[in-house]
Amino acid sequence: MPHDPEFLLTLVVATFGDQGTLGACLRSLNDQRGAPAFEIIIVDQNDDDRVAALPGLFPNLSIRHERVEFRGASRARNHGASLARGRWLGFPDDDCELRPDALAEFERIRRGDAKLRIITGQTVDESGEPNVLRWGAVAGAFTPPTMFRSVTEATLFVEAHAYASVRGFDERFGPGTRFPAAEGIELVVRLFDACDEGCAFYSPTIKMQHPTKIPPYTAWAAKRFHAYAIGDGALVAKSPSPHVLRWGARTLVSSAVQVLTLHPWRSLSFAARFAGLVRGFVRYKLAARKSRQR
Repeated sequence: MPHDPEFLLTLVVATFGDQGTLGACLRSLNDQRGAPAFEIIIVDQNDDDRVAALPGLFPNLSIRHERVEFRGASRARNHGASLARGRWLGFPDDDCELRPDALAEFERIRRGDAKLRIITGQTVDESGEPNVLRWGAVAGAFTPPTMFRSVTEATLFVEAHAYASVRGFDERFGPGTRFPAAEGIELVVRLFDACDEGCAFYSPTIKMQHPTKIPPYTAWAAKRFHAYAIGDGALVAKSPSPHVLRWGARTLVSSAVQVLTLHPWRSLSFAARFAGLVRGFVRYKLAARKSRQR
């Protein structure tokens, strides 16, 4: 779809199995202060109408509700991006709530540097403390070696032409696929290959509230660690550049160290992570070999 000068930004929100969090996400977007003009595309993968009424509750927002029959977060984001009218794209999770100044901060940073093609923010918990990643404390440009403290797909903003130039998310990665994580980092790896030096900027002033799911360490945590690590291992197999290999090696070593804490569920969770990294690497390599043999 052609870009519309009315919208600077399109936010694509993929949703499946919503338990009420999408409404909170939309309320946070309704409450943005000083935001650039933006539209929202909800890519609804549910089998029922659980989110169908939500757009009507926010008449001040430009919302497109798009029902699809397929599954997969990356495929849903790509589908939403194909309908986008904004010059920039964002991909908040359906359980994220943007802090009131998040989009104003995005716009301030974007206006400050015409070279930028990638802008990222930070996830925080309900108290405002950073979570999910070990985020950098200071705003600044980031590079391939430093991107692992600067990127998750939920806090990622990408210039639309740059996104299209690399064909968006790899639909083999992300929730609902064989490699159910690492889709944001995998996209940024390819974006770095396609854009000039100085094209990426991280700022902890762009804050999005995201639930902290681990800890506690439980059987569910171990299963989640394993699944997400499969995506991480596949990323290392697909993109074995020096910085990705170093990140993969550090993750393996830190997981092994955590196993030695001998805290029952914590040790098991990190053992599951270690196994998932290896499994994802091998699974990707085998799939690539089969693909070449066809």
